[in-house]
Amino acid sequence: MSRENGSTILLTDDDKTFLDAVSELLGRYGHDVIPANSGEKALEILAKNGSKVDLALLDIRMPGMNGMETLGQIAERHPSIPVIMLTGEDTINLVVQAMKAGAKNYISKSAGGAELLTAVSTALEERRSLGAIDQDSTQFEEYGIIGGSPALKRVLSDAANCAKSIISVLVTGETGVGKDLLAWAIHTMSPRADKNFVVLDVPNIPASMFESELFGHTKGAFTGASENKQGMVQEAHKGTLFLDEIGEFPIELQAKFLRVLDTGSVRKLGSVKAEEVDVRIVSATNRDLLEAIGKGIFREDLFYRLRGIEIYLPPLRERKEDIRPLALHFLDDFLKRNGMEAKGISDSGVSFLEGQVWPGNIRELRRTIEAAVILTPGEMITQEDVARIMDRTSNGSGQTTIGNARDYADVEEMARQTKKNELTKVLERSGWNITRAAAELDIDRSTLSKQMKNLSIKKPKL
Repeated sequence: MSRENGSTILLTDDDKTFLDAVSELLGRYGHDVIPANSGEKALEILAKNGSKVDLALLDIRMPGMNGMETLGQIAERHPSIPVIMLTGEDTINLVVQAMKAGAKNYISKSAGGAELLTAVSTALEERRSLGAIDQDSTQFEEYGIIGGSPALKRVLSDAANCAKSIISVLVTGETGVGKDLLAWAIHTMSPRADKNFVVLDVPNIPASMFESELFGHTKGAFTGASENKQGMVQEAHKGTLFLDEIGEFPIELQAKFLRVLDTGSVRKLGSVKAEEVDVRIVSATNRDLLEAIGKGIFREDLFYRLRGIEIYLPPLRERKEDIRPLALHFLDDFLKRNGMEAKGISDSGVSFLEGQVWPGNIRELRRTIEAAVILTPGEMITQEDVARIMDRTSNGSGQTTIGNARDYADVEEMARQTKKNELTKVLERSGWNITRAAAELDIDRSTLSKQMKNLSIKKPKL
């Protein structure tokens, strides 16, 4: 819920008098009300702030997109938001039609305020109860894992159970699905959460340094070893060692690492003394390790030692229900991090995203959303905007590619330049008077001065 004692309610009605009266009533009982005078406006609000809305009250008779059509869109695009239909025509046919379309309840406009408040309270309480039951996905949002698809919920349930023990976990899945986030979540929810979470990025450690980085070394163990150094295994003592892309682990060191896991002790390079270590291992790979075993580049005994429990994190194309919440999360996060004006994404834009294959998975989706924010001039990212972005990263077959998606790796710099241009225009309009410019931007003078310094904005010399 948005607040402990109140909730955020979207109220949609084309009758301004009714809209104002109900808004005032709900406000007196601690609720935040977002008014909308049409179905189109309601859907626009949900596209921008759907995650903040706890309940929708919707007039069934409106010009343009009527209440039933709007209800259908809300049920399809925002299924977690309960809807109460409002009408001046209290007929059984409309009741049946609305309930079949997904409405939580139905109330006549002629009913009293007490009846309306009771219906609102009941719907919100039911949603709270469902939220308490359905915590498998929401409890992972703080770790950056967003979504509520059945496939993702199964993964998160397994991860939560694994977190309770120290069993080794092998997370498998394609590049970009979020294996590192799941590993971090498992550690953070475990009894070892207050200890180190050490990440060994296997493919990015030079072969000549791998043994030293993993096991540590003593002073003089080799040329350049000017002091004793703890290895990552020792750093992870009593905590978790995350082996990212374990499939790239050097075959010549796998037996030594297996001994560390079996004996609970490690010997630094150049030392004859073994040190006891207590390390929980979480590994991740996008490779088929059984195939690697068959090729003789991965030890079978190490594989089964690491694979206490295997958790497969499915690609985005197998859990398309997660694309909408992910897209909205990335949109909101990018806008906040870059201090940009509010912007939404249309339902048609999201539908277009849901129809893509996403070979780069969540990482590719994030870059696409960030690029769309930068390259879309208006307040709403449309299907056409998204299609244009996807076309720029297309391999010619209509599918995006991971390699070309890297063209947008510099979106942070693009956002910085966009912000710099926006501030410069305001400063120019104000004659470079910082006080007037700050007033136009609705920020204080010191904040604008800091932003100018961070963005290297200087008043031009005469």
